[in-house]
Amino acid sequence: MNFNQNIIPEHKKAYRYETGEKHKYLGCYYPLSIISTKEEPHVTLQGSNIVLYTDDSKDRKENAFILDMWYREKAREVFVPILADAVVKAAPYKKMLPKLRIYRMLDRWGSCSPKSKILILNLELIKVPKPCIEYIALHEMIHFRYPSHDMGFYAALSNLMPDWKKWEDLLNDKYPI
Repeated sequence: MNFNQNIIPEHKKAYRYETGEKHKYLGCYYPLSIISTKEEPHVTLQGSNIVLYTDDSKDRKENAFILDMWYREKAREVFVPILADAVVKAAPYKKMLPKLRIYRMLDRWGSCSPKSKILILNLELIKVPKPCIEYIALHEMIHFRYPSHDMGFYAALSNLMPDWKKWEDLLNDKYPI
């Protein structure tokens, strides 16, 4: 039921990293403000703006790197408590604490490896609403007990997150990967 076939996935957009350009964070667009500084390059969220401080405001590659590092820092801050909550919720199905890895993946929101006890969340999730991140974290946690998308998997998911389909549909329709 994807009516928004023309939505370009975030990782495929050709950003210029200039003041005024809009970037996503937790499901909302924020205008980017680039400010020249002699301080250490960094990014802050100030009101309704993402503010990138850099020593060379015209260096797109450097500005892309600085913003990417900020997204990675924010992803860890946001994903760790969400995953901890998913671990607690999924405890009746599998008692384990996976190692979290955050990677930019081009074709999926998350994955898990029961053998190595690693759960991977896509860095691009930091750009979608928190309930969508919660859905993906729980989805992957349930895969530790039910590796395939079988009836047991969907029964567990529906038991732990009755509105999961709403978040899956939002991801597919508004935030394609």
